[in-house]
Amino acid sequence: MSAAVSGADRSLLTALAAHLDTGPNTAADTPGARARVIAGVAVAIAQHRGTPLPPLALLDQWGSPMPITIPGEAARPELLGALYETLLDQGTRRRRGAFYTPGAVASVVVSWALGAVGERAGGTPVICDPAVGGGVFLLAAANALAARGLAREAVVGRCLIGADLDPVAVAVSEATLALWCDGRAVPRLVVADALTLDVDDWPERPDVVVGNPPFLSQLALATVRTREEAEALARRFGEGLGGYADTAALFWVMACRLVSAGGSVALVLPQSTLAVRDAQGVRRAVLAEMTPEVLWLPGQELFGASVDVCVIVVCKRTDRSVVLRTYTGVPPRHRHDTNVVIDELRQGANWSHLVADAMGVPSAGLAGNGEMIGDRWRVVADFRDQYYGVSPFVVDDPDDELDERRFPRLMTVGLIDPARCRWGTEPSRFGRRRWTAPRVDLGALEASSAFGPWARSRLVPKVVVATQTSVLEAAVDEDGVWLPSTPAISVLADPDDLWHVAAVLLAPPVSVWGFRSAAGAALVRGGLKLRAGQVRAIPLPLHGDRWDTAADLVRVASRASDPYETREALLAAAAVSTEAYGLGPEVTEWWSARLPPVR
Repeated sequence: MSAAVSGADRSLLTALAAHLDTGPNTAADTPGARARVIAGVAVAIAQHRGTPLPPLALLDQWGSPMPITIPGEAARPELLGALYETLLDQGTRRRRGAFYTPGAVASVVVSWALGAVGERAGGTPVICDPAVGGGVFLLAAANALAARGLAREAVVGRCLIGADLDPVAVAVSEATLALWCDGRAVPRLVVADALTLDVDDWPERPDVVVGNPPFLSQLALATVRTREEAEALARRFGEGLGGYADTAALFWVMACRLVSAGGSVALVLPQSTLAVRDAQGVRRAVLAEMTPEVLWLPGQELFGASVDVCVIVVCKRTDRSVVLRTYTGVPPRHRHDTNVVIDELRQGANWSHLVADAMGVPSAGLAGNGEMIGDRWRVVADFRDQYYGVSPFVVDDPDDELDERRFPRLMTVGLIDPARCRWGTEPSRFGRRRWTAPRVDLGALEASSAFGPWARSRLVPKVVVATQTSVLEAAVDEDGVWLPSTPAISVLADPDDLWHVAAVLLAPPVSVWGFRSAAGAALVRGGLKLRAGQVRAIPLPLHGDRWDTAADLVRVASRASDPYETREALLAAAAVSTEAYGLGPEVTEWWSARLPPVR
């Protein structure tokens, strides 16, 4: 259940949700049924407060409110938003990207947004939420403006605007704010997809835009845009702003275009918006007219979405150099201030260095020899086609009886630890199944699919790199009998070079380099995800003799029979490889603290 209402009684929400299964002529779990339950609660709250309600869509658009009784101490307007969220099943939330924000979080975001505007908007700034959901951000804005001394009727009637594609969400937000001002006004809300609205379609241009827009990943089948939708958005926002960028990123661009000069935008966004390649056009579009003021990395789940999030506050100003205030944790704690040159940030590949700073990643630079991994070895990554192409030919070999050459090991990223492979010692998941010791029937794959040549090209000596990890993790396949599973990355090398490749990938300075190049791109909270192109660009060490020693130690770590011996050799290799890059023990200490536990 949601934390959108401070102190809301979960048992009360559960009891209210049960009304979906009762009452005459009510089909459970439909928008109309949900609206009638919430309308009944709105009427009960109004009765407890002695508030005459104005005409509201919630009260008549879906039929008569369901008769509901609630205790007087629960008769708060914010109960409507909490109930609205409670009544949405998890599948609906995921399809819509509808994950609602705790009230305390919304209040913090609103305070930052209003603080960034200052007194520029005068006493009655117009605040917009382009995806109102249950109304938590507009309610937080209403409380903030009332605390400044504005009359509640003026706040609701003049200062709050918004939109949402879900008519029930709009009706709930309208009713919530009408109750908040004792029925004396209603906000100006519209039922619409904000991404399709022109500036003139809004009641007026806002001074502040806040909210938590829908998270709709373009890598998931349930939320991917249709071709028609993608083409329409490309026409509206430009070809460079669509692609695989999350829909929330497009809301960010839209909000920055909508807000008035000198205004601010403060949105909850997927943290990947700051880092991934497909959002580069989005970041540059934002920085074309906005300056960043605040960055908050909570570092933990704020709501039901299993996505690392951030809050970024940007202002429509012409300053080309600003001080960015960075916060971490929940509640947010000020971490540091950073001087940011806007043109440099706009020209950069991403904002990962800002995320890395907030994560406490060392700022040390690598001293390399001028070469990169890709200059010496071939780096390859595989895609969904290979993943699904292999799936029908996976077999389990718990007794380890099958021939390695005819049935190569299927190596998932979860089986890769630093310098070790856990295949056969721990189960893994692949294709929505649990496997004890997964192998691929190579003969059947070659006979029944077009993936035989691809598989043969991967069954060579290599180093396999895991993604979505706390530091860069890699293991060596000396005999070429592992078939890497997407999204693992492979570095193909001669057998004599494998340990030098592994020593580079497992070097603490390379994880530092990785975070400063790609922090924020991982799906795992605080994790590191590199693309094949980024692995190719990893600098090679400056000092060859120390690199040789580190390679020998990684070989010892990989071949040790005891995991504690592996850890000891790995730490020794880390210290030497850090010296090979010209850096000191503080980098090794940071890296060792992030190593996965001994299994």
